[in-house]
Parts: sequence; C-alpha cells; structure tokens
Amino acid sequence: MPFDTERERQDPAQQQALKNLVGRVMDRQQRQVIGQVQRERRLRHEGLNHALEREVTRWGDRLQAVVLHQSLPAAGRREITLLERCRGLDPEALAEEIPAFRLQLKGHSPMEGVLRGLAEKLPKLSHAALEQAHAELVAQWEQSLEQRYLAEQLALLDEQRAELLADLYRRLDGTEDLSALIPVSHPSEVGRLWDMADVPLSRRQMKGLTQLADFLGKQPEIKRLADQIGKMAKASNRGPLKRVKEKAIVSEQRFSTLPEEVAGVQQGKDLGRLLAVATSLLSSEELELLFFKQLIDSQLLIYEMKGKTPEKGHLKPVFRHRHADVEDNGGPFILCIDTSASMAGQPERCAKALALSLMREAVKADRDCRVMIFSTAVKSFDLLGSHGLSQARDFLGYRFHGGTDIGQCIEHACEALNLVPFANADVVVVSDFIAPRLKGEALSSLEAAQQRGNRFHAVALSREGNPALLDQMNHLWPLETSIWGRVKAQKR
Repeated sequence: MPFDTERERQDPAQQQALKNLVGRVMDRQQRQVIGQVQRERRLRHEGLNHALEREVTRWGDRLQAVVLHQSLPAAGRREITLLERCRGLDPEALAEEIPAFRLQLKGHSPMEGVLRGLAEKLPKLSHAALEQAHAELVAQWEQSLEQRYLAEQLALLDEQRAELLADLYRRLDGTEDLSALIPVSHPSEVGRLWDMADVPLSRRQMKGLTQLADFLGKQPEIKRLADQIGKMAKASNRGPLKRVKEKAIVSEQRFSTLPEEVAGVQQGKDLGRLLAVATSLLSSEELELLFFKQLIDSQLLIYEMKGKTPEKGHLKPVFRHRHADVEDNGGPFILCIDTSASMAGQPERCAKALALSLMREAVKADRDCRVMIFSTAVKSFDLLGSHGLSQARDFLGYRFHGGTDIGQCIEHACEALNLVPFANADVVVVSDFIAPRLKGEALSSLEAAQQRGNRFHAVALSREGNPALLDQMNHLWPLETSIWGRVKAQKR
C-alpha cells in the first residue's frame, strides 16, 4: 500500500479533511475525559470546571498536532477527503454522488460495498428516512476510517489519556489543599490555584500548613498589614499610564548548541530523540519499510531540544509601561525574609504568616509573589508559579538559622526587578533589621530601583532594628512580636 507523498501531504483539501476528522476524534476524547472526572469527583466550584476544561483542551491541542504529523497511506487520505465531501452533501444529492464514490473506493475500501447496498435502498426512502440514512452512513464511514487508518493514533490517545487523568486528579487534590490555605471565590482565582497545584500534600505537610493558616486567623495585625501593603499601589495611582524609556540592566538569553530541555516536537532522524509512536513502526513488518523511509527523509517524529545560556547583563535603554509621575499600579510582590537565628520562634511564625497573607492578596489581585529567604545565602521560591504548591510547601517548612546578610538579598531582589515580569514589583523586606546599613553595590542597586519607582517596604519585627538601615527603605511597617508588644496590641 503506497504511503502519502510530500505533494499529497501538502494538498490543502486533504490536509483540511484530515484535520477535521482528527478534530472530531479529539473532541470526543476530551468530552470523555471531562465526563469521567466530573462523574468521579464532585467539583464544587464553577472555577474548577473552567480549569478542567482548559487543561483538557490544551492536552487535546498538543496531541492533535502530533497525530496530524503522522504519515497515512495515500488511499487513506483520499478516502478521508471523500468522507468530508459526503458529510457536506445534501441528503437529496447523495444518490447522484454514490456512483462516483464507489468508483474511487473500489478495490481498497469496505465502504464500497456499504454504498452499493445503500444505493439500492435510497429510491424507496422518505425524506426523513433519507436524512437518517445519510447520518448513519457518515458515522459508519468515519468509524471504519478510524479503525483502518488511525488505530495507532487511537492507541496513543488511550495511553496519553491515562496519564492525563492521573495529572488531573493530582491537580484536583492539590487545588483542594491550596483552597484551605487561600480561600477563593471568583473562577479566575480558582484557576490560579489550579495552575499552582503541581503536587498533592501528605497529611503531615497539610497539618503544618493548616496550623499556619489557623495562626494567621488569630493575627488581625498581620492581615491588616498585608491588606495595607497590597492596596498601597492602588492608592497612589493618580496619573496616566505612559510608555517611558529608561536605562536598566537587561539580562538576555541566547540558545546554546547543548540541548537541555524539551521544547516541542519536530521531524528529523536523530534516533536518540525518537517519540514512542515513531518506534512503534518497527513492531510491524508492513510498517518497517515506512520507518526507514522516514529515517532517510528526516521525517521521523523526534523531540525538539533546546538549551539556554544567559548572557551577562548590560546597561541599555529599554521601554517600560509605567506611570511617568507616580508609582506603578499593582505589580508583583518580592518578599525578602530574614531567616537568621535571631528570627527563630515567634518572628519566624509571623514572617511565614505574612507571606501566606500576601499570597492571598496576590491571588485576589492577580499579582505574582516571589519569596527570597536570606541569612548568609539567598534562596528563591515562586509561590504563585506553575510549581507554587511545592514551592510554598518547601518555604513554609524551612527552619530559620544562620547569620544575616541583608545586602546580598537586596542585590538579588534588584536583579529580579530588571526582569520584565517584576519590573514594577513591590519589595517587602521582613526582618528584625539588626544589621548594618546598606553600602556599596547593594545601596547603589537599591537607590537605582527606587528612582525607577519601585517601592521597598520594611516590616520590622523588632524594636531594636538599626534606624539607619530602616531609613533607606520607602515605608516602615512595625510588627511587634515580643510577648509584651503582643499583649499591648491585644489591649488596643
């Protein structure tokens, strides 16, 4: 059986017919997946239904692209095109077209015999019966084509569907865990939690996070502080948004020749990157010749690999959208938390509770939230990214110890401000501020960011903080963590 040539693969009518057929197959697969999940899990929030449909649609689009790259016999492509012609026919015109269909199908398709039998019955059918016969013919023909030409693709879909279901159930569990920490109401907020839910939590991990949420519920001062920091940008929004040109350190990336990560699917002949569906051709003697033909023509489906190597940042003019005369409105949060030994105990619990409260504010306002913990080194956590739940788990489970190097953390935060997603971020530094004032590179970076309009908030967890260091920040938010201070706050 001859396989399709490059000319036939590029035939617009055949390509569109194949795309329509595969699209209907994928729609059916997606409906089955969504129906199965909704039957097995009770989705209590409408936002979960939206997130589920979005995730399944993305899966369908990715697999449809893979299936459309598969080679089909030339006769199969032509028959799929005939099916699309038949589907678009008026039932009254079916009798006139059946002889032409039979002529093209004779000798290589079992549908020729079906059409011959139908042609004998058509003159005796009423209009309603004719419409029903037309619909049944199209459904039977499509099923026949799937069995004869798309069997391998359907097997791949079944395999991928099992993996998808496992991922969907994992995300549902993770979203349920997150909703206990970050209460949400709007569908878009539920979708944000869905994107963050990369792992389910163990009972022990969930217990620790629930205890932190309970602690936050008993700390109105922390919730009020997070609310004030979150609203500050909106309160300062007085001017029009303008496209302003300014100088900034910009870190660019270039593709390296060393492959590091999967970027997609492409055609080629690198046997080390073959997709499983390509190697399946070797399991059949009839398809083995096709495998070697695709190998010679560099048409095997392989993973597309790319690598990225960061170039050194350099000073150059860039354009940013910002308020030219006032602060930016509603950017991300960069939360810098001191994890030195002096922060252990109540300050640690307050710092983590503030982080959780700012996460809630960021989800509501559709802002990002990155945490940088620092002692003698700096470690970052993207709490609202695609691995948000595992990042939050790791951060909230971190134990505070070590020394204090606030200058190093400020430098890392200022480097993040040069990235487009964090260009107009608020930097919130949580510490006891028992440290020297900023000097040298850290001070230069801080002042440059402040001149660009970025705000630096100091959340002081001790009355012993260095006044000179606190004065270098834009805003001071004292948060009493001593026993005497908490008693006075409760009396107020």
